[in-house]
Amino acid sequence: MALSYPVGAPRQVYHLAVAHGHQLEIEEHGNRNGFPLIVCHDGPGAGLNRALCAYFNPNHYRLFLYSQRGCGHSTPHSCEHNNLDLLVADLEQIRDHFGLSRWSLCGEGFGALLALCYALAYPRQVSSLLLWASYLAATEDHAWSLGPYGAAAQFYPQQYRLFNPEQLDPEELVKDYHQRLFDVNELTQIEAANAWCTWQQQLGRQTIEHDHHLQLAKLQLHYLLHRFFFADERLQKQLAGLNRLPVYMVHGRYDLRCSFARVQALATVLQAQLQIVAELGRPPENEVYCQALCRATDHMYLQLKRSRCKD
Repeated sequence: MALSYPVGAPRQVYHLAVAHGHQLEIEEHGNRNGFPLIVCHDGPGAGLNRALCAYFNPNHYRLFLYSQRGCGHSTPHSCEHNNLDLLVADLEQIRDHFGLSRWSLCGEGFGALLALCYALAYPRQVSSLLLWASYLAATEDHAWSLGPYGAAAQFYPQQYRLFNPEQLDPEELVKDYHQRLFDVNELTQIEAANAWCTWQQQLGRQTIEHDHHLQLAKLQLHYLLHRFFFADERLQKQLAGLNRLPVYMVHGRYDLRCSFARVQALATVLQAQLQIVAELGRPPENEVYCQALCRATDHMYLQLKRSRCKD
C-alpha cells in the first residue's frame, strides 16, 4: 500500500456555469474508467487543492477537484447567493453534467459537512463517503475552536489573546470580525482578515496565501454569522439514515478545530470506519495522517469493487 500517490497536472479543466451567474472551476484527474469521486475542500473559501490527489490511487479513481462558489478560480468572488443549499445544488449539477449515475464524496473540514448534506439530499446518487478533520458547524464546534475557554485557546493562549484580545464569546467574536471585514475602510478589512487567517493557520489548516486572506475570511464569517445556513439539530436526527452507506472517517485526537468527541459520536451514528490519528497536526504536514487517508481510500476502493461485483 502506497504512503502517498503521485500528484500530476489535471487531465482536463472545466468551467461550469451554475445558478445566479456563478462559474465553478473543476479539474479531472486519474482514470476516466475508475470509480467517480469528488473532493469537497475545506473552508468555506479554501478553494481547490491539487495536493489532495496524493491520497487517491490514480488507477482506481476518476477524481474531480473543484472550487466551491465564491473562491479559488471559481467566479465571482462573492458572498452573494452563497449558502449551503446552493453548494449542495452545485454538486448535483456537477454530477449531472458529467453523466454520472452515482459517485463517492470526500470532504475535509467544512467539506465533510457539505458531503454529508449532499448525501442526505441525494442518497441514491452516493456510493460512499470519506470524511476527514470533519467540521460539523454546531455551537459546540465554534466554542471548541473560537471560544476563550475552548481547546484551541487553552492550547495557544498567547496567540489566542492576539486573535481575541477582548475575550469575546464565539457569537460576539464572529459579529466583531464580520463587522470589520465588511467595513468601508479597506485597511480595517485587511487587518481583520490577516488576524482571522493567522488563527486559522494556528489551528492546523494548510498555509493560506496572503492574497487570499480577505476573500477567505469574508466567506467564512459570512457562513459563521448565518450559522452555516442549516439547523444542526435537524441534521443530527437525519444522519442515522445514512448508515447504509460505506463511510470512512479519519480524525486527529488532538484536532483543535474539530472536536474528536463530536466526530466519534458521528462515526457511531453512521456506523463508519474511523481511523484515529493520535498526533497533532493535519495533512500534508502530518505523514501519519497522510498514510491513514491513503489506507482509507484503498479500503474504499475494495468496498466499491465488491459492490460492483454484487450488482
